[in-house]
Amino acid sequence: MENETTTPLTFSSTVSSTFTLFLSAICANDSNCDFSSIPMPEEYYFSGLNNTVERYEELERSLKGQTIKVVTFQNSPLNNYEVDENGNYRGGGIAFTFLDLLSKKFEFNYTIMIPTDKVLGNEKKGVFGALASGEADVAAAFLPILPWIRGDVIDYSSQLDVGEWMVLLKRPSESATGSGLLAPFDYKVWILIFISLVMVGPVIYCIIVMRNKLCPGDEKNKIFSLPSCIWFVYGALLKQGSTLSPASDSSRMLFATWWIFITILTAFYTANLTAFLTLSKFTLPIEKPEDIALKKYPWVAQEGHAIEALVNEGSLLSFLQKSNKGKFVSENDAMIIKNFVDKGFMFLRDKPAVEHIMYDDYLNKTREDIDEDKRCTYVLTTWPIVKLPRAFGFRKNFEWTPLFDAVLKKLVESGIVKYKLRDNLPNTVICPQDLGEKGKKLHNSDLLKTYEVVGVGFAISIVVFVVEFLFRRCMSLKSTFKLNSSSLMGNRDSVLKSKETTNKFFVPPPPSYHTLFQPYSNSSMYPPDGKKKIINGRDYWVIKATNGDTRLIPVRTPSALLFQYTQ
Repeated sequence: MENETTTPLTFSSTVSSTFTLFLSAICANDSNCDFSSIPMPEEYYFSGLNNTVERYEELERSLKGQTIKVVTFQNSPLNNYEVDENGNYRGGGIAFTFLDLLSKKFEFNYTIMIPTDKVLGNEKKGVFGALASGEADVAAAFLPILPWIRGDVIDYSSQLDVGEWMVLLKRPSESATGSGLLAPFDYKVWILIFISLVMVGPVIYCIIVMRNKLCPGDEKNKIFSLPSCIWFVYGALLKQGSTLSPASDSSRMLFATWWIFITILTAFYTANLTAFLTLSKFTLPIEKPEDIALKKYPWVAQEGHAIEALVNEGSLLSFLQKSNKGKFVSENDAMIIKNFVDKGFMFLRDKPAVEHIMYDDYLNKTREDIDEDKRCTYVLTTWPIVKLPRAFGFRKNFEWTPLFDAVLKKLVESGIVKYKLRDNLPNTVICPQDLGEKGKKLHNSDLLKTYEVVGVGFAISIVVFVVEFLFRRCMSLKSTFKLNSSSLMGNRDSVLKSKETTNKFFVPPPPSYHTLFQPYSNSSMYPPDGKKKIINGRDYWVIKATNGDTRLIPVRTPSALLFQYTQ
């Protein structure tokens, strides 16, 4: 009984001292760090195993003084390594912070090895290959738990976090929403407006014609031509007046309905356009991962990382392989930013890494006293291209897996892993998409669509002008040909007739020149019931036509001669 009571207390003090060591190391450089509220475990049971306290202590004693082989790769700030002056590898990053604390507590040593093949995601190469072949015991790295790397190949620790791989790109100079002219409405709304603009004119014309056929003899029947109805619909859309005056009630209802529709439509358009130009949010050219391939944007990722495995061997990002616009390079983050991202490439990287890249860039520009609105050179998508759980890796049947896994699990449950992932980063979003600029000014790009509309309008008007000119030219040539043909036929008939009637009738000479342009120069040639008036400084004959209309006939012009002979 005495032993049963003493053992848990000894175990409790061991675990408590372990976590005290962890928390003290993590909070060593932070004066405001307070871990007194974090509860210390009194008893410990290993995840997925029915281990006893005695088994835990036995594993701890057997690990003491042992040297284990650790494999890692470059993935700062999560895990990385460097070579010292003696040619030995020295680990770094969050993963080795945890490993060093474990080594100090359990008094074991470790050596670091780097796989010759920089491939992640293949059970025969890279980090996974080193664990599967037994070359390494532990992978001190935030390894993605890949679906095709099964538990019969390696063992994973308890899940450390859920990794998010984001897209880092150079901040565009303008929002990807598009020109302000089209932004107020969705493209579906624009399509429906265009359809209504095309359909309403013919519909109005058909209803008017149908009404006149169903109600013949009505004094209010008045048919407008189809072009007039179409032009009315177009003019009302642009808030222009119309010369059409419908007389029937049905026609008036049609016209009023279209006016009301246009009034509401333009009101919404004006309000949304004002809001967009003054309060619009900044958007990126991609809205989902598939847009990278669909819009054929160039992208880059580090060779030997999770993205390469997911693109080449998995199905989660296989669409990127089909785009043929990506590159996998062995350069570090700084060189990728300089050689690729600054030239328009999209950088696919895990979230902690790109957040540190953006924050360091912002701090450097702040130290250089660059203007506030120019410090955020890069921008990050708000959504991940892929999410995968991450954990430490162990070779199969590694005897101390329960010991390591138990401590890592408690680090996750106590929030230490989450804390370290955000260490040295601000609590706010680093360089958000919408920088919240005050007093937004309109740029030339906001009016680009307006220029395009003007250009298209001028181009269409030129095409219509050319078509009209050619049409009128053809009609003129056709009428001239007919006139010449009829003149030739008339002259031939007159010549034949004159030969037959020679010396029978007298052919009068043509009228004198002044009578052509002054056909009513004497009183005997006045038109019947005509009065001579001066209108706008010109002489006109005002006469009454047979249908009761009043006509104005200019004096001393060729048209007067035409009127004389047509009458």
